[in-house]
Amino acid sequence: MTTFAIAGLQLEGGPGDNTPAVLEEIDKVMLRFPWLEMIVLPELAVCGADRSLAESLPGPIEARFRASARSHGIWLIPGSVFEADGDALFNTAPVIDPDGNVIARYRKMFPWMPYEEGVTPGEEFVVFDVPGVARFGLSNCYDMWFPETVRTLAWMGAEVILHPSLTSTIDRDAEIAMVRAHGAQNQVYFFDVNLAGPLGVGQSCIAGPGGEVVYQAARGREIIPLKLDIDYLREVRKNGWQNLGQPLKSFRDSGVRFPQYAEGYASDALQALGPLEKVRRPGRQ
Repeated sequence: MTTFAIAGLQLEGGPGDNTPAVLEEIDKVMLRFPWLEMIVLPELAVCGADRSLAESLPGPIEARFRASARSHGIWLIPGSVFEADGDALFNTAPVIDPDGNVIARYRKMFPWMPYEEGVTPGEEFVVFDVPGVARFGLSNCYDMWFPETVRTLAWMGAEVILHPSLTSTIDRDAEIAMVRAHGAQNQVYFFDVNLAGPLGVGQSCIAGPGGEVVYQAARGREIIPLKLDIDYLREVRKNGWQNLGQPLKSFRDSGVRFPQYAEGYASDALQALGPLEKVRRPGRQ
């Protein structure tokens, strides 16, 4: 039986450098749940949205999390940090293995525009293998509003989608619906970890490959340790959830060519929506 022990840390994150507090949380979690194999933190859990704390990668903040992963012998996704790369600023999630090596860095593809102004979109999808267990994919907050991103990760073989998030707005309920939909449509575990107050509204959600809710958090600080059943997921992919739909096979076998992805294709309907900009009261610039 193939299982994997993973915890989401729905922490209470504020502005400024929270690195010492977050590292202490990891130490406490591993003391209480020493069977864990991976820990996932929310988006920008370490430094909030403070862009003055952006650093080049590899950098000193990332190095402290590398040491933590090595000390505990765990996989660690420390949420995301603002990465300074020349004149560009990225929202980047590192993947650290149990030896403390950074094996991948995922740059958020869809910054929350027009509010996350000045953040450069990433261009590369990231999947990685936990040997003998499963293939994992990385997504970050607003990325999941674009279903093509998760479908691409599934197409690349991802069986578990790790999704750090920082949502503070009233549309969190819509995002929870998306977590479940992504799980069912792509037959994956979708592991969404949102930040709690004062910056986020919590309500992390982990969905299974049938869209079922494995766990739904409340709004405050929570530690979410789970064992994912990878054999169950593979059986769902083979035979369908409850022996029903097999969407990945249908997608694989389909001959449909979607016109919106053809080179040079433009949509008059979407162009008519106007520019992507903040909504303001009438009469104000």
